[in-house]
Amino acid sequence: MRARIVTLCAAPLALALAGAAPAHPASSPHASRSWQGSGHQVHTAANRSASTARTPARFARVDLVSDVAGRAALTDPKLVNPWGLAMGATLWVSNAGTGTATVYTGGAGTVRKAPTTVAIPGGIPTGQVAYTGDAFTIKGKAGTAPASFIFSSPSGAITAWSAKADPHNAVIAAFTRGADYKGLALMTTDRGTFLLAPSFSHGAVHVFDDDFRRVRLSRRAFRDPFLPAHYSPFNVEIAGSSVVVAYAKRDPATGRPVAGRGNGFVSQFTASGRFVRRLASRGPLNAPWALTLAPAGFGAYAGALLVGNFGDGWINAYNPKTGRYLGPLRGADGRAIAVEGLWDLEPGTAANGGADAVWFSAGISGARHGLLGLIRPATAAGTASPTPASPPTSRPTFRPTSRPASTTSARPAPSHSHPSGGYGY
Repeated sequence: MRARIVTLCAAPLALALAGAAPAHPASSPHASRSWQGSGHQVHTAANRSASTARTPARFARVDLVSDVAGRAALTDPKLVNPWGLAMGATLWVSNAGTGTATVYTGGAGTVRKAPTTVAIPGGIPTGQVAYTGDAFTIKGKAGTAPASFIFSSPSGAITAWSAKADPHNAVIAAFTRGADYKGLALMTTDRGTFLLAPSFSHGAVHVFDDDFRRVRLSRRAFRDPFLPAHYSPFNVEIAGSSVVVAYAKRDPATGRPVAGRGNGFVSQFTASGRFVRRLASRGPLNAPWALTLAPAGFGAYAGALLVGNFGDGWINAYNPKTGRYLGPLRGADGRAIAVEGLWDLEPGTAANGGADAVWFSAGISGARHGLLGLIRPATAAGTASPTPASPPTSRPTFRPTSRPASTTSARPAPSHSHPSGGYGY
């Protein structure tokens, strides 16, 4: 039996399961579980508020890995359109352009590629999360084991990898027909651990339990009631004790995100999906995707909510408690740092990148190539590549419906709503 943090209650709610079929036999006794009517508490690191700067904050960008020879310190042909980042003992990168996950250690001056390369089935890998528990079990060629890394895809596939299941390949753990999963987050509550996957095509955030079964939510869960038409969830992240969702404008004809200054929103929810407030609206947002809390050593913006724009590559900082705009990250020359094709942001660690740094991934040259690097306070950055010029300028509750779950055994296929294969262009 898997260990869980459970809060007893007099009138629990029963979870229904919906919309997605596990890609492995469901043998767990926890495929359907009860939830406390008053809600679930997210367990994450303590909230950190952004510090107040007395001097202008300046940052430096260091390009470390690229598939283009000579573009960065290390050349890796697998690193094409790198998207989601996940930090375990090493840094894992989802490469949408090669359908792989690659692994790196070290940082500026010491970056190295680890020997592990994982093939991702079921479509292009976008978001990913690291997992260290004993749930999310998968079955591969080598055996059955809990997943260590889990990936999302625009094809609607959720894939997972464990060295004990298959050291070279991820396996398809769940699939939702018609879904376009652009991101992924791992949410731990007092009722278990769940995956949050924003479906750009459905305009909704889908939730999976730790058996990779879709959880049926109320129609209002993880929905911003004030969102304009044609905006869809582009990415989702756990920030402090809240769920934060980034919205981009979606072209209804092509299914692609529409870049443009002001095309974006960021909203805050409880763990059950109850809308709390709008954190950021329009302004400098431009197809925002990356969401992370800056590490404690990140200079004047320590603890700030960093929101990275896919549209123009800006990284904007906000106070995570009030939503107050703190400004873009700026280079030593005072201009906003702009990373072409910016996808993810991931805080570094002492072993990987540095505790004062944030990793970035980007699909440069129109997603035909890739770049992985670091952004650090300028005083800590040492030698860095030049900064490109900026372009012009509680206790929540899941509320299930009474309808029984429906499932599908269809296999994933490429997303036809994205002529570019779901790369985001």
